[in-house]
Amino acid sequence: MRTIKYNPNDHYHFNAALLVVGVIAGIILGFVFQSGLLLILVPVISQYQWLFDGLNRVVYSDQIKALDRLTNSAHLADNRDNYTIGRYRNAVSYKLDMSNTDYYLLTINANGVSNTRRLQDLANEVGAAFHHSSYLESISNGTAVYKINFATSSGGKVDEDDF
Repeated sequence: MRTIKYNPNDHYHFNAALLVVGVIAGIILGFVFQSGLLLILVPVISQYQWLFDGLNRVVYSDQIKALDRLTNSAHLADNRDNYTIGRYRNAVSYKLDMSNTDYYLLTINANGVSNTRRLQDLANEVGAAFHHSSYLESISNGTAVYKINFATSSGGKVDEDDF
């Protein structure tokens, strides 16, 4: 199952404390097992979150760009005010389920937004971000699930005589 959990402000960087521990552990393990490979491998492994984040950004670059477009343009608002999702950028997180080839399921969890409105309008924004049609699948408190269709429509062919 291919699922991306994406938080717009959660970009991993080198963790200095883990890097220092990794270098020290690499030196100790390198001398104990007399292996130069461990000297390099242990500090690299200590930065696993940064490696996974970088790998997701390379492998799923189009999906990450679409989620960034959605974050910057969507209209997820609280009933009390009209702040856009950019206001709740620190609170919102996305989960994109890509297990089916015909559609994606996008779960938007806006932790700071208790009462969402205009969720059907947000489906248009989700569709625009992914350049495909989408609609609202389900709603719960602060969480909305959208289905993004990739299947071609079986509608009739448009002809000039139709106008």
